[in-house]
Amino acid sequence: MNREQVYAVLMALHEDVLLLPNAAVAEVLARDALQRGDRGHEWLLGHCEWNNRRVPVVRFEVLNGGRDAGDPRRERIVVLNSVGRHLPSGQLAIVTQGYPHLVTLNRAAMQPVELDAADRSDLVLSRVRIANQVALIPDLETLEAEIAHAQRA
Repeated sequence: MNREQVYAVLMALHEDVLLLPNAAVAEVLARDALQRGDRGHEWLLGHCEWNNRRVPVVRFEVLNGGRDAGDPRRERIVVLNSVGRHLPSGQLAIVTQGYPHLVTLNRAAMQPVELDAADRSDLVLSRVRIANQVALIPDLETLEAEIAHAQRA
């Protein structure tokens, strides 16, 4: 195994792309798995049932200051493994446009770029250029804390 390589997934959002480690993805579900919650926060859509757990479902781009205008016919729910201890389910889920794409990257394949002006610097660790595409690397710990806080409110 080449230790310089990173196995990752690119996940298309509406007008953005997330880059996460492959190990973060637990499963991809159909959009109809979403069970709408109370509309207290526009970005916290509700939850899905996964492995007998109630997993919160978020629209990351809305939390990061973007719009909610994706194509519902292409949407999927990507269940992610939690990195912190904020969520009792141990998972969270993000609505994506289509299926995640597996990629193998190395340092030369990723060039850092500046955050967008609208990016929340506490929520986005970095943006990188991969070939002709720019992707953002989210701070999953902050995302989990935001979800936990919203669920308590």
